[in-house]
Amino acid sequence: MKHFIFGISLLFLTTSIQAQEVISGKSKPKRIQLTIPKPSFVTALPDLIIAGETFSDQDKNNFIDADEFSEIRFNVENIGKGVAENVMVRVSLKNEDIRGLSFGKEIPVGDIPADTKKEVSVPITASIDLEDQIAEFIIEVREERGFDAFPLEIKIETKKFRTPEVIIADAVFSTEDGGLIKLNYPINLKVIVQNIGDGDATGVVTEFLLTNPNCVFLGEHNRYELGRLEVGETQELEFLFTATRRYIGSEIPVYVDVTEQYNKYSRDTALNVGLQQRLTARNQVVISGIVTASQEVKIASLSADVDKNIPVNNYKNQNRYALIIGNEDYSKYQRGISTESNVQFARNDAKIFKDYAVNTLGVENSNVYLLIDATAGEIQQKIDLVSKLATKTGTQAEIIFYYAGHGLPDESTKEPYLIPVDVSGSNLSSAVKLGDIYASFSKTGAKRITVFLDACFSGGGRNAMLIAARSVKVVPKQQLIDGNMVVFCSSSSEQSALPYVDKQHGLFTYYLLKKLQYSKGDVSYGELADYLTQKVSLESLKINQKEQDPQVKFSLQVKKDWENWRFDE
Repeated sequence: MKHFIFGISLLFLTTSIQAQEVISGKSKPKRIQLTIPKPSFVTALPDLIIAGETFSDQDKNNFIDADEFSEIRFNVENIGKGVAENVMVRVSLKNEDIRGLSFGKEIPVGDIPADTKKEVSVPITASIDLEDQIAEFIIEVREERGFDAFPLEIKIETKKFRTPEVIIADAVFSTEDGGLIKLNYPINLKVIVQNIGDGDATGVVTEFLLTNPNCVFLGEHNRYELGRLEVGETQELEFLFTATRRYIGSEIPVYVDVTEQYNKYSRDTALNVGLQQRLTARNQVVISGIVTASQEVKIASLSADVDKNIPVNNYKNQNRYALIIGNEDYSKYQRGISTESNVQFARNDAKIFKDYAVNTLGVENSNVYLLIDATAGEIQQKIDLVSKLATKTGTQAEIIFYYAGHGLPDESTKEPYLIPVDVSGSNLSSAVKLGDIYASFSKTGAKRITVFLDACFSGGGRNAMLIAARSVKVVPKQQLIDGNMVVFCSSSSEQSALPYVDKQHGLFTYYLLKKLQYSKGDVSYGELADYLTQKVSLESLKINQKEQDPQVKFSLQVKKDWENWRFDE
């Protein structure tokens, strides 16, 4: 009974309680003071996003090369109404087994007031031990109270160290008049320095040395700092000298010392010229370098007609956002998948569509998000970002979504999915459900949502099926389209989305761009739909000898209006 009464008394005490302390066998009352923390209230919430991400490297080839410094830059934006406190950027690698790569792992940003942004730079240093891989960076923006941004995934290819080999490829001595080599008369040495290795050489220095005290320099200098020599690149150098009449010997030696950054990928050369040797005149010297084996270069044909002369309109819609995805290379990211399963020309489709979005369709460049060979995380992050931006913009927002790549239906539910490059078609748990994309965009309340899908969802693709074991195509379930949405699909039912090889585009994308090109964007959705339906259906039979019939789907909300929609309004 004592325990029960003591427990009840605790429920009614707010600032102090009575307890018993036994001292020398006697009970003594003791008052214990309790401090109750005051509750904290947040009246205005921050809302953080990552935007404007870029990558820069020293040689500007968009790879992380061995022994190179590079960096990832992006903005952390607070589009909410409250202050983001003690913001911290954390960077990690999804594939932690990459050797030779170091980078900033924690970058303090501090407070970010509402409607402001801060630029963040993540330094990346690659050692000479780097291998050919794909570094998958995960960037997290953490706010002290938990108001974090959606994480961002960035994939960057790494390149192992390619060894240079700098040599004196050829050399010739000459005189002014083409006569004999004589003591006390100027002698000219011309050499070709060439990099015949597999990688670029940096810090290249060439120095001419005369070891006999009776041989003297006649030029201004004998040391040349050449800097970088790319694979196969050559540099011509000249060196003027003579031997005095005190010189004893039949030949004059000249040493050419060649060094580069690592001081182990170059060869020194010893040259000798004989006295009384008759040489050609200086202006008749012909030097030929060592011909190196040509590098493997993929030579593309001339660009398609839609890739150039892209119409430029001055009209810009500040409230129009575009998310553009081109997923082509699935074999690089998944073991056991052959290159035949890649989606031919999907990268080119996406890149050129972006040019049309900015130049012809009135989208601000800062409002365009382009993903090439995108993973599941990257696709979802950008869908969330564009949806959030459209929601913040309100009823004036417009969304353009373009996708070229593989699509597959679930064999049991027949739900269609977009397939990221890192997701296997045999396990769609990480794929992106098409219905979820529609729902995410619809919930924004955007005034206009336009979707272009150069993908099929029957299990077939531009090349071979993503899953070779799937011998029967599946008819995908029709998706419910809600909100102010129109969807232009490249094919229907069990058909495949085919390529136009001569133009290096998907067939559907080529004619989509063609219509935008000659109309200069001055086209209604109804006119565009009619053109695509007629042109693609006819040309597919001519070019690929297969049927491909585009479809246009729309929500009930825009049934009476969509055909009159235009990009130039």
